[in-house]
Amino acid sequence: MNEARKGGLTPRLTLLAIVLVFIAPLLGAWILYEFTDYGRGGKVASHGQLLQPARALPDLALYSPVAGGPRERLHGKWTLLMLNGPECAGHCMDHLYRMRQIRLAMGENVHRVQRLLVVYGAEVGPFSERLRDTYMGQLYLSGEALDPGDPGASVRLSPGEDPIAAGRLYLVDPLGNLMMSYGSDAQPEGIIKDLRRLLRYSRIG
Repeated sequence: MNEARKGGLTPRLTLLAIVLVFIAPLLGAWILYEFTDYGRGGKVASHGQLLQPARALPDLALYSPVAGGPRERLHGKWTLLMLNGPECAGHCMDHLYRMRQIRLAMGENVHRVQRLLVVYGAEVGPFSERLRDTYMGQLYLSGEALDPGDPGASVRLSPGEDPIAAGRLYLVDPLGNLMMSYGSDAQPEGIIKDLRRLLRYSRIG
């Protein structure tokens, strides 16, 4: 019996080989779909709306409620950006939590991503102080600084739209270009997949 096994495959290895023959095509297809752009006409499949052309945003100083913290700016990192009115409750808190979890999911690239809430109708200082302990590292920007006299104008996708009420998440590249938009119902898993792909292939930020 041992002589026979030395000359060929054991029954267990034979069974394993048969199983691999059947699952290898499925496994290969899954890897190609999840980790490459094969079969997509050379285009990267994204889970949000790609803004074409991208919109250049000014390089504004961002506000952090932490005294002595780094002086961050809009340019220089990948920025997850959301808009909000003068109060933060309900959906606002959900959005802040979602941005934090998406950033944490970047693992070793977490330092390349920052979270920004643009606040309209309220002073940024007092607004951010109420959230300082709950959302450490969250950055803020006055809506008046971004869109003087026209709230949400920088990210408005269609005439007459109210971007604050839309509750979208936006992605800004390190050069300050607004490039992606995600609806309020977008799944974090899809956003994470898009951002990981961008960080993997990007040499900036």
